[in-house]
Amino acid sequence: MLKKTLTIMLTISLICACTVPVLQVWAATSYVDTSEYTELDDLYKDYFRIGVAVQAIDHWNDPTAEIGNEAKEDLINRCFNSMTFGNELKPAYNFDSSSPTLFTVDPAAEELLEWAKAHDMPVRGHTLVWHSQVNPAIFAKDYKALVNGNKTTDWDAKLDEDCLVSRDELLGRLKTYIYGAIEYTYANGYGDVIYAWDVVNEATDEGSEGGLRNSYWKKIIGPEYLYYCFLYAREACVKYSRQYADMYGIDSADPDADYSPIMPELFYNDYNEWFSARSNTIVRFISEDRFNPGQSMVKSDVIAADGDGTILGDGLIDGIGMQGHLDSAQNIGEYTRALEKYDECIGNVHITELDVGINGSGEAAYYKQARFYYDFFSALMDEVDKGVGLNCVTFWGLTDDASWRRGANPLLFKGDLSAKSAFDALVMAGNRDDFGIETAGPGLSSADLYIDFEPVETSTGSNIVNLEQLGFTSRGTGHQSKLMLLTTENHTEGVGKGYALKVSRSEADATVKLDLSGFAGEIISGTLWIKTCDPKITVGLEGGGTPYAVCETESTGDWAEASFTVHIPDDWDASLYVETDGSADIYLDDISVDKLKADSDEAKNAIEPGTEPEPETDQAGNAGETDTAAGTDDSGQSQNLWGKIVNWLSDHGLWF
Repeated sequence: MLKKTLTIMLTISLICACTVPVLQVWAATSYVDTSEYTELDDLYKDYFRIGVAVQAIDHWNDPTAEIGNEAKEDLINRCFNSMTFGNELKPAYNFDSSSPTLFTVDPAAEELLEWAKAHDMPVRGHTLVWHSQVNPAIFAKDYKALVNGNKTTDWDAKLDEDCLVSRDELLGRLKTYIYGAIEYTYANGYGDVIYAWDVVNEATDEGSEGGLRNSYWKKIIGPEYLYYCFLYAREACVKYSRQYADMYGIDSADPDADYSPIMPELFYNDYNEWFSARSNTIVRFISEDRFNPGQSMVKSDVIAADGDGTILGDGLIDGIGMQGHLDSAQNIGEYTRALEKYDECIGNVHITELDVGINGSGEAAYYKQARFYYDFFSALMDEVDKGVGLNCVTFWGLTDDASWRRGANPLLFKGDLSAKSAFDALVMAGNRDDFGIETAGPGLSSADLYIDFEPVETSTGSNIVNLEQLGFTSRGTGHQSKLMLLTTENHTEGVGKGYALKVSRSEADATVKLDLSGFAGEIISGTLWIKTCDPKITVGLEGGGTPYAVCETESTGDWAEASFTVHIPDDWDASLYVETDGSADIYLDDISVDKLKADSDEAKNAIEPGTEPEPETDQAGNAGETDTAAGTDDSGQSQNLWGKIVNWLSDHGLWF
């Protein structure tokens, strides 16, 4: 088999108090020949575009990125017909307070745009306005964002009230940035490359007042900032498409000129959009909330003459982007019902960030993933056949090793570009063939389970436990948690250093789950020790129907014991999950699961699906040390440098 080789030099500077040693690692990554792979864009051409999210190696010197890697570029060019930049067009990397337009293109974004133009690859622009990955200077007087009087660039920071700008000033900056970003694309020859923009990303919070996230955009401007975002984007596209029309072979002097080839569609994009509470909220603020009735708030030539004051009715939005950070236990019917709801509202939907995490471990997990991809794409095609306006499906990444859901292995290709069974399943679905992948055995066995995260002793020494092999994966349908082993927190007694699992997260939706599929049909009792700063802890079961709690307990910030007895239905692909009522990090240790005899006294009290557990309040345990070396997540892509280095070394057999 023909193999392509990319040689990468990774230079790592490890800085300590007294020395600055430099470690140079040379590694050759061999890629399989992908030239015979079915071209997905052609396979699905009668249904929807097939897109992929990419990053440039030059953005963070990340060797797992796509653009700058010839083998990955070739695969993308042949199998996909839409591209999204994972980070490079986000405000954090393009906002420039010293620029008159507040926009200076990130060099990596320009590199990606040039690549897309050279390869005739349409681009979904992501994103113009977001509460995250935005320089907080845009909200501050003199562009100096302050926390307790100190300057910050942290987009999650709570800023000093007296440093915030006025509503009118922020509206002006919002307009200037959006206009600047869009003019850049037209003026530099990309007006026919970007065919869609995610104008606003992740603004919804159905639990907050009015259903909108309490971002600084909302705090300073008010909920109507959403209307202004789409208004300014539409105005900018109309203005600059006319101004630069001649560059694209369009005669701007012709009153009947067709500008559609250089008029990108404008989208609202969010996660968890298949949950009814959120989908109802999104439909409401797009098509029902009258921000500008009778043009009483703002007048513009781009507002529809017969508009009703809503974002949709005033002709300012073209589509809704549904993210899709799923796993193989996701309810497909729930997702397609939301898809139909958005189609009824606006008639144009893109699935913008699709990946499907494994649910379990071993070959069984990858079989279930492939089956889900097959069923999911079959369902999407059925929806299009029924007339639903689904026009693009974008995978959030190319290979598992570069996925932001590292460890969940949610994509179609392995790190060497070899196709997974998930890719084969996509081909079967696209051809309308029967699912033809052989059934794999169960993931974990149904033997009693005990996990203390301590190293496994072998004849050659101690091996650090593998979280994926144990059955742990990140849980969440939007922002994902990061799972890591720590030696600074521990509940297990009688060990030297001691290990625990840390679930690092920035959103309540991002949690952790443990595969229990091997216990299907069994009655089990379980105990786990949990530590978090959030006041309420819930342990639950999911994998075959509506997730349900099996244990609830209060937390004081110390180790708390959670215990449960539950009957797992025969047809459940079950996972145990842990969540809290906030977004603080979670620590887990000393997890035990035991099968019970059906006629035992304990088994008679087992929780059945759909019942509510009795809250627990008893707590005990030993305090661990505070971790200060946690990684971070930027809602999809970046991680701390050392974490990336260790992950890369592990993938290449250079870290033990």
